[in-house]
Amino acid sequence: MRGPILALLAAATVVALAMVAATAASPPPPADVARGERLFSNGMCGGCHGAAGVYPVGPSMVGPPLIGPKWKYGGDAQSIFNSIHDGRPLWMKAKGGMDLSDDQIRDIVAYIKYRERTATPEERAIALERTPAGPPAGVVHSAVQDFRVETVAKTYLPYAFDFLPDGRILISETGGTLRIVDHGKLLTDPVAGAPMGDTTGMDGWMSRANMSVAVHPNFKNNGWVYLLTARHAAKPAPTGAPDIATIWRGRLVGNRWLDNRKILEFPMEGPDSHRMKFDKQGYLYVGTVGAHGGYTGVDSDKAPAQTLSSAEGKILRIRDDGSVPPDNPFVSTPGAYPYIWSLGHREPSGLTFDGNGEVWNVEDGEHGGDELNHVRKGHNYGWPAITWGHPYLEVSVVSRTDRMGMEPAVAVWTPSPAVSDVEWYGGSAFPAWRGSFFVGTMKQRDVYRVTVDGDRETLREVVLHNVDRIRDIATGPDGLIYILTDGGDLLRLVPADKKE
Repeated sequence: MRGPILALLAAATVVALAMVAATAASPPPPADVARGERLFSNGMCGGCHGAAGVYPVGPSMVGPPLIGPKWKYGGDAQSIFNSIHDGRPLWMKAKGGMDLSDDQIRDIVAYIKYRERTATPEERAIALERTPAGPPAGVVHSAVQDFRVETVAKTYLPYAFDFLPDGRILISETGGTLRIVDHGKLLTDPVAGAPMGDTTGMDGWMSRANMSVAVHPNFKNNGWVYLLTARHAAKPAPTGAPDIATIWRGRLVGNRWLDNRKILEFPMEGPDSHRMKFDKQGYLYVGTVGAHGGYTGVDSDKAPAQTLSSAEGKILRIRDDGSVPPDNPFVSTPGAYPYIWSLGHREPSGLTFDGNGEVWNVEDGEHGGDELNHVRKGHNYGWPAITWGHPYLEVSVVSRTDRMGMEPAVAVWTPSPAVSDVEWYGGSAFPAWRGSFFVGTMKQRDVYRVTVDGDRETLREVVLHNVDRIRDIATGPDGLIYILTDGGDLLRLVPADKKE
């Protein structure tokens, strides 16, 4: 790991020297700009938008560059002021009032506009690279398959989608609504009566009321749809988890949710990346967050992800009525949470099933170390005892990458592109892609294709680059690959020779 660390330090040094040189060659900035720079750099803004509003040195880096070239909510001074003061969903929390005074916000705006005027050509090139390009036009070439990208529909701050047998598509929006895309048209009204979460009281920087949606594989006969929502807990769990996830089941009739029933609740550390998927047998699998950080190999056994009594940091297996499958691996273990299928996960944000019906997942690592795992019954996947990532701590900690009784990842990404979801492809539209895993990423905004031989990675290629933050991927009934972005685009990949 010395090479990447030295490279990062070298890059940071180059950035610092470039900024010093630029400052030395320019007159001192006005007082309001200097005050704004101090506020910007103390973690108020730089943690998400990067050093000086552009350099990608922070671990989060979910925010766009602040020197342009594009401004989603307007780049004039008043629009930037409004964005800081009022916030912008999902990640930009309102800073007006208790966090910042109006005068402080104006100072930050002055600094941002100053940086926009004085940015170097190199900085503008970095900003352009960090700005999502959107879906590509024309034919895209990959190693074995040429394809085009089509936009199916546009929604607002989505998290997940699933297909109904009649061709409609359900999309969960993080604000709490469930939407329907009817043959390419997003219906104006959300699904009436669908359960909604509540972000009130949540203190995380990224809070979602609704997350995953899953359609029962026997929907034609039972009409069941499942939603995972979040709310703040009145009292934290013994592990300290401050929020609660709830899985609901209801019947979808037209554009109405009926016969609502709560089938399971469990504590969660943060409402940001829980995923549900059904297998062909009708069992519901759920990936749960398992303590983002703060643990090292020294105290890893204390982490919720390593504790059988906790639902956190696990992949759960549930019957469709919410009961415990009798063949789950820890049903007979005293004190164990009976829904556990596997443990030792950090943030298993993506789930899929291969051609044999076996479970695979991707999970977001801590400061590196994103993973693709072949998830087997009762196995331990190591977090935080083993990881290719590094803890978000003030002091350096050497990470272990193997330990007896813990499963190594099939594929690892270091540095982390922030993986989000995974789909094993077995459709007919792309024969050359059959048996491949498609992995979406958030920070890097790419889609990877990964092939394996058993549990050994054999190929990794980027099939889509810098589109947008990828949130969900699935194969449609038509055999095409559908992709949902944080920006709200529902896209699909079609063969290049397919007639429009």
